[in-house]
Amino acid sequence: MMKKLLAVGLGLGFCLTSLYAAEEKTPRTISVTGTSEISVAPDICYMSFSVETSDKSAIKAYNENNDIMNKVNSAIKALGIEAKDLNTSYFSIAPQYYWEEKTGKNVFDGYKVYNSLNVKVRDLSKVGKILDAAVNAGATTVGGVSFTVENPKKYNVELREQAIKAAFTKATQMANLTGLKLGKPMSVSENEPGDYYQYYAQANVMTSMYRDGGESAPSIEAGEFKVTHTVYITYEVE
Repeated sequence: MMKKLLAVGLGLGFCLTSLYAAEEKTPRTISVTGTSEISVAPDICYMSFSVETSDKSAIKAYNENNDIMNKVNSAIKALGIEAKDLNTSYFSIAPQYYWEEKTGKNVFDGYKVYNSLNVKVRDLSKVGKILDAAVNAGATTVGGVSFTVENPKKYNVELREQAIKAAFTKATQMANLTGLKLGKPMSVSENEPGDYYQYYAQANVMTSMYRDGGESAPSIEAGEFKVTHTVYITYEVE
C-alpha cells in the first residue's frame, strides 16, 4: 500500500513539475502595429456619358439615340481611345406617361431611350478633350468622372518595408521603456491596400450648360491618393 501511495505521490509531483515548467516556458510578448503611407498619382480615369432621347415612336426615339451615341463614340475614338476601353453600361427603352387631372388617368406620352457609355482613359492628359468631344457630339449627361490607380498592389513592397520598420521601431521603444529586451517576431500579418477611387464629377451633371457656345467644360485635375499599408507583429520579449 505504501508503494502505491508513493508511486501516486511521485506521479502527482511529476505532473505538477511539468505544469510549472510549461507555465514558465510560455513566452512574454509585445504586439504592435506599423503603418506606412505614400502619395500616389492616379494613372487611370473612368468617365461615363449618356444620351437620352424621346419620341412618340419607339423606333424614331431609338434611331435618334443610336445616331447620337455613334457620334459620341466616333468623337472619343478620334482622340485615340481604343474600342476595348469603351463599353455600354446601360440601355433602356421605356414608355412614358403623365397624369391628367381632368380624366384622372395616366396618358401615354411616347417613349424614352436611355443609353450610357463607359470610357476608360489611360492618358490623363486627354480627359478634358474627351469631355468636350463627347458633349459636343451630343451626350446629354456626364454620369461621373473618377480617377484611380489601376494596380495599387505594385506599391506593396515599398509600403510593407516601411510598415515593418515602423512596427519594429515602436516595439523597440516599448521594450526599452518597460525594461524588457526585444526578441524575435512570433507572428506577422498585414492589411494590403485595396482599390482607390477619387470622384470629381457626380452623377447626373447636365452638359447643356457648356454645349453650343456655352461655357467650356470644367478643368479636372487628377490630384494624388494616400495609399496606406498596415502590418501587425507580435515580438517575444525577455
